[in-house]
Amino acid sequence: MKRTLLFFFSILPLCTYAQLTYLNRAIPEDVGLRSADVLQYLDTIMSQSDNDVHGVMLLRDGQVVAEKYNEPFEARYSHTLYSCSKTFTGVAVGLAIQDSLLQLTDRLVDLLPEHLPLVVGDTLAAITVRDLLTMQSGWQADTRMRTVEKEWIRFYLNMKPTAMPGQRFVYDSICSYLLSAIVQKVEGQSIMELLKRRIFLPLGITQVAWEESPEGISCGGWGLYMQLESMAKFGQLLLNRGEWKGEQLISAAWVDEMMQHHSTTSTNQRYGYHIWLTDFPGMTQCDGAYGQYIMLLPDRHMAVALTQCMRGTAKKEQRLFYQLSQKVSDKPLPHDDASYRLLSHARYRLRPAKGKSFSDLMLSTVRLFLDRNDLGWRSVDLDFAAMRRSSTLTLQVTNQQGETYPIVCGSQKWVTSQIKGYPLNFRPFQGNFSNISGPFFVGASYSWTSDSDLYIRLHYTNWLSSCLLHFSFLPSGSVKTDITLGYVTKRLMIGTKMQKL
Repeated sequence: MKRTLLFFFSILPLCTYAQLTYLNRAIPEDVGLRSADVLQYLDTIMSQSDNDVHGVMLLRDGQVVAEKYNEPFEARYSHTLYSCSKTFTGVAVGLAIQDSLLQLTDRLVDLLPEHLPLVVGDTLAAITVRDLLTMQSGWQADTRMRTVEKEWIRFYLNMKPTAMPGQRFVYDSICSYLLSAIVQKVEGQSIMELLKRRIFLPLGITQVAWEESPEGISCGGWGLYMQLESMAKFGQLLLNRGEWKGEQLISAAWVDEMMQHHSTTSTNQRYGYHIWLTDFPGMTQCDGAYGQYIMLLPDRHMAVALTQCMRGTAKKEQRLFYQLSQKVSDKPLPHDDASYRLLSHARYRLRPAKGKSFSDLMLSTVRLFLDRNDLGWRSVDLDFAAMRRSSTLTLQVTNQQGETYPIVCGSQKWVTSQIKGYPLNFRPFQGNFSNISGPFFVGASYSWTSDSDLYIRLHYTNWLSSCLLHFSFLPSGSVKTDITLGYVTKRLMIGTKMQKL
């Protein structure tokens, strides 16, 4: 009992933050896993060369057997989920069907008639709820539309489909948005409100939000914002076929149908109802851009939730999870105290900026005026005098809205600061951050690789994004600024003017 309690608290850093209830914790051996295998799994994920994993939560038999965060990320921080949100929309559609307010065969034109063009073609008239769920609407995806248009439904319904519905898979987040609009129409409330009442509150999830469109509709295909443990709870609900603590929150038949193969991509990937079927037997996955995953293995009673800011990792992480699942036993295993201690005390940290803590050339405070940039910064003051005394560097940021706030950067370590306004967003669209409130936080570190080259790493810890800034102070008295936007691998040269203060 004592060992169980110690393990519980060692993997429970602030997990009760804004949670009504939390998942039970268990020692791996008690649910048929070896601590050494779990530790190896975590080490492999966290040690990837391009590592920007933020959090990992591993479940077996409905209990958390491992929960780890890469500093400066913590359990209390929420995370944007990108397309992982789509599976939640799929559940909301299932609720509307369960309520006899919707059917898979219902036509889009009958559900949203107020947005139709003057002339409705045969292809538009044929689109059904099932076609939207399986990404077979017949439309060609238009990702730019969201950045410029305000009437998303009308815009899409005025586009002519390029194929008959049900014949061709095209991954399109607006299919999910239209489903969100449909459920809102028939239920009389947004899918956010519906899921909060029917799913999130029974699961004990209170810290949750969903970005809204300019039309006041939950975005559906992206924009859900929640903590890692909340993702894991949702994954466990799907493993339970919709049952939670004796209550059937969503029809078991609907969960089963969601996870069946309904459409196929041009590269032979299989898709269910807003959830992916993987190449590994029995494994399904809720999948969001930059690595927001909930992986499910029902036959092994296992799930893993991951948040990160990386590209192209899905196959590798699916393989690692599947390999771990093949080592599970149906019976409890003898405790391995040495492995258990290594697992419970394992700590992970994203790489801070490496180099010297001060420069022999830069001794005063300077103000840098930046051309328009993705960070939304107008200017930044760098207090080099205080840096030399404290081995921390304070950036006094003024953003494009005129708000001023400090970001404190640690030398060889992370320091987290609260910011005003919103964090860096890799995928802007009209009405972005609508319905998402702050405050937002950023973890920061700095280093000098030479007396004239300053590097600053930033991780927006309750969002997703990261960036690396390189300020090169030239002998001429000018400065060159280079910003690399995380694993979007987008590099920007920013025009900069310097003033000594």
